[in-house]
Amino acid sequence: MENLNQLSNEIRDIEGEFKKKIEPYRTDLWKFCYRLTGSPWDAEDLVQETLLKSLSVLSKLFQPVETKAYLFKIATNHWIDLTRKRKDPQLPLDEFVVMENSSEFDFLLYENLELLIQELTPTQYVTLILSEGFGYRAKEIAKIIGSSEGAVHTGLSRTRGILRSNREKVKTQNYVNQVEPSKVMETLLDGFRQKSPLLIASVLDENITMDIVHSGVELGIDEVKRNSLKDWKEIVDGQHILEPLYIELWGRPVIIELEKKADGEFYLSNVHYFEVEQEKVINWKFYCFSYDLMQVVASTLNVKLNAAYFYHIF
Repeated sequence: MENLNQLSNEIRDIEGEFKKKIEPYRTDLWKFCYRLTGSPWDAEDLVQETLLKSLSVLSKLFQPVETKAYLFKIATNHWIDLTRKRKDPQLPLDEFVVMENSSEFDFLLYENLELLIQELTPTQYVTLILSEGFGYRAKEIAKIIGSSEGAVHTGLSRTRGILRSNREKVKTQNYVNQVEPSKVMETLLDGFRQKSPLLIASVLDENITMDIVHSGVELGIDEVKRNSLKDWKEIVDGQHILEPLYIELWGRPVIIELEKKADGEFYLSNVHYFEVEQEKVINWKFYCFSYDLMQVVASTLNVKLNAAYFYHIF
């Protein structure tokens, strides 16, 4: 145990340095993963997997790499592997969000998404996003996807032909839906509203896994009480009024933690996802360190991002 703990500390230092190195490219990576997956939740998962794998692969590389292209290559390979393993590979179209700052390419992509998925291979789809969405040249794309420049040009030509001959209107999606909270969710909502760690802890399983996305993992209720709930209590005691919401957001039921400040405006503090078994929370994810996701959530809900209580760890 001592040897593993010592190794854990050393890896944590290396990971911290790694996150500093990739920070300038993190938002582009998230946007790329979002365009690949079509879902903010899946984009966040793909970013996590990409960062974990890209760090682990570094120890096996002996040649210099260009950071952004390296991250995109890891994300591309992982997404293609996942897509090929599915019997009926397709993006979750109902979750695709047109963001306020979307480019002309984004709208073109959204308009023709279903058609492109049917007509293109995963590699051709990635090629389109890298070229039109991020401005990569054929030579750069070929390195990322492990192909030739000629194949890239051929794929792009075919893809552009599909886009030119098929123009559809953007579908209107309902990204936010009201859902009826269960007894456990009612207790959690009351716990957030009352700023009560004890009430929240009352519905946590003793072997709960707490995933603080991009920050850390806590195993067991004692660890959660000692760390995350304690830190959360210190923060919310300084806030004005907590107004938690239980909604379905892009197909996933979540608790949205809002602060209603003295100015009457609502500010997004956190997003929580819970998995429940036998009236107990067995898995808990919260996304306050997922800056790009938090921005999209705030924009979708038309609230401000509570920067005073948001910690950018990169």
